Amino acid sequence: MALVLSLREGQDFYLDDSQVLVTRVDGLMHFQLMLAASGRSFTITDAESAEVLPDVFVSAGDRPQRGIARVAIDAPREIRITRGDRWRDHQQEHKV
Repeated sequence: MALVLSLREGQDFYLDDSQVLVTRVDGLMHFQLMLAASGRSFTITDAESAEVLPDVFVSAGDRPQRGIARVAIDAPREIRITRGDRWRDHQQEHKV
């Protein structure tokens, strides 16, 4: 079962330490993602999933809302999935 995040344009999430940005929401089931490290972009729809990292697949999740990307992430259990705001909070808490 996939984890689904609801994100707006400009918001992000992390797959372990790889930042993924929602760069554009084009419609209810259509949005763009970008891997920050490489600049590689992905068009995401509900028709098929895109492999954004090895064994990590993303598609458009159900129950769409206008202006919000419903990011459905299917990844191995050992890959940590974190919303960008929580990832940054965690980094601040553990900063030496």
